[in-house]
Amino acid sequence: MYEKIVTNHSHTHTPGDSTYLDTFRFPDGRAFPPSYQAFCKELGYGRLCELFLVYVPLGDYPDSWLVQHRKIKFLFDDYLNPPLFVIREDPQGIELIEHAIPFARSENEDFLFWDMRHPLPDGEYPIYCTAFSSGIYFAGNSLPEFIRKVTSPEHFKSVLNFHTQPLKAVFEGFKVLT
Repeated sequence: MYEKIVTNHSHTHTPGDSTYLDTFRFPDGRAFPPSYQAFCKELGYGRLCELFLVYVPLGDYPDSWLVQHRKIKFLFDDYLNPPLFVIREDPQGIELIEHAIPFARSENEDFLFWDMRHPLPDGEYPIYCTAFSSGIYFAGNSLPEFIRKVTSPEHFKSVLNFHTQPLKAVFEGFKVLT
């Protein structure tokens, strides 16, 4: 799927734990979105579009989804008490952040998260992006849609409003350091 969307600039491939991906369930019984599972298996651990780290299951490794999801969720919860202005300003901001499942972070401290309240028929969840200082933006209904948006000259500003040009459709794989 992703070989048609991004150019892989690395020969390093550290896939996410496929058993974990196949068996994990959120408290409501739903699985990870299919595009995230495919990303974890096909591309794995690395940097997307020269900016985003999409956290994949890597056990207790510091950049693993298992570790980073909890840390980022704690940060999101902290920003709700009391709610930051940017969260209060968005009509659905408080509920979005309360139900957010963060799964990626940019090197600029933009966060990607799923809105678990609105599952889509194909198993995906709407993706939102926030830096908490600039707003909350709908980023797509799947990871491929997000990538297409942020790499499109016509659409990147709808997600990354402070960027002056679209991101590059590239991926750089990383090795897990032991």
